Amino acid sequence: MMKKLAARLVLGALLTLGLAAAAGADQGRPAPPRAKEAKIRQLLAATGAGQLGVQVMNQMLPSLKKLVPEAPDSFWTDFFKEARPEALVELVVPIYDKYFNEADLDALIAFYTSPVGRKAIQVLPSVMAESMQAGQQWGQEIAKRVVERARKDGLKVNT
Repeated sequence: MMKKLAARLVLGALLTLGLAAAAGADQGRPAPPRAKEAKIRQLLAATGAGQLGVQVMNQMLPSLKKLVPEAPDSFWTDFFKEARPEALVELVVPIYDKYFNEADLDALIAFYTSPVGRKAIQVLPSVMAESMQAGQQWGQEIAKRVVERARKDGLKVNT
């Protein structure tokens, strides 16, 4: 029982710190005007921002499980029930307020509610994943050429 409680406290603290860091300096900002806040929330709903947070948490699950290897599956099920997408939305509203004016929000909402915007929301995760793989391959090729050239030039290479 104590291990379960300690594990929850550790994970809660880690996630709180991570989300607080993401929100950063925006904690002291006044709330945006109601009309602007409504637009921000509309944009976040259109882009599925809250659900994206859930997806990120699901991707983090293997790393989190390494932090608390003794936790049973029921622990993780209970923990993720407590991770509400709405909480992430609350944290990012002030960030969007900081960087976007109402005209920006109107344009973004128009885009993300259009057919191409909805398609972008659907395919961008795959585009990003494949782009990251391509970037890794590109980086490996560059590193390989650097090592080959360094060896050719008689330089010591640590591998």
